[in-house]
Amino acid sequence: MSAAQIPAFHLRSRDGAPEENLMLAGIWRRAWIAANRRATVIEPITHWLRRVQTEFVPPADVVLAEREGQVLAFMVLLARREYVAQLFVEPHLRNQGLGQALLDEASLRMPSGWKLHVATSNTAAQRFYERYGLERGTIDRHPSSGRERVAYHWYPPSPPRPPRPIG
Repeated sequence: MSAAQIPAFHLRSRDGAPEENLMLAGIWRRAWIAANRRATVIEPITHWLRRVQTEFVPPADVVLAEREGQVLAFMVLLARREYVAQLFVEPHLRNQGLGQALLDEASLRMPSGWKLHVATSNTAAQRFYERYGLERGTIDRHPSSGRERVAYHWYPPSPPRPPRPIG
């Protein structure tokens, strides 16, 4: 199917219904597995569902990419911190503009700039963020998992400079 034949998707805020929570947990788990193929321990879906139920609550704002009632991708924003806490796309639906649309939405909602972290082992995500134009920052360790991660920053485009007077 060509890109022109792929039905359009739209973005919406999460409603928090139990079925929706399970869809988000499933996407998160499948995307995490795809990004961590060498992982020796993969948590059961109940782990991911618990995290959705506890972490995807206010002040977090969850934005879904959806097509025909089916959730395809999601992003968790912490706007007060200017932070994209999570962004995951169904692995088989990558390269269809879902992640880019979510990052565009983050830029609209946090116009003065924002940052995110990604595991240093997730090179595909790093390439995606760099293609989008994010600037690579420092490497540190996740405070709870201890996994090495890299910060990425989005800054709004600089306004054009006024022309200098001649003479």
